Amino acid sequence: MNLVEIFSLLILMSSGSENTAGASTTGRKALAFAAPSDDTTSGSSQEEIPKLPASDPNNKDIPSIKLGETIKFDEMGPIIINLDGTTRRIDNWSELSEREKEVTWRRISKRNEERRKILLEQTERDQQEAECKDDKE
Repeated sequence: MNLVEIFSLLILMSSGSENTAGASTTGRKALAFAAPSDDTTSGSSQEEIPKLPASDPNNKDIPSIKLGETIKFDEMGPIIINLDGTTRRIDNWSELSEREKEVTWRRISKRNEERRKILLEQTERDQQEAECKDDKE
């Protein structure tokens, strides 16, 4: 299966369309597989797939990481822990002044620690309740 066929298959999987026999999928996504082409002489029927340019291994602007190392994304700003445990980032981080960034880091770090403790306590309570419920049954 070539890349064009794989890409077409992925599009079919994500579209949720009807299957090729015309029957409704009733809530399930049908997969339509194209038979591999035996005609290798006519390459004009398939468009050329664009390729990414090769990267420069000497470019120091591109961060690289080796096994066991960590990488920081400070330029993206802090990760905010929401009350429900989901996370997000500050959209306009790059537009803040250095002083605003310092204050924001400090406040979000403190708030994240408080929220993390609350979420851990809530998780422990939920686990204990589930264990008690299992013991009663």
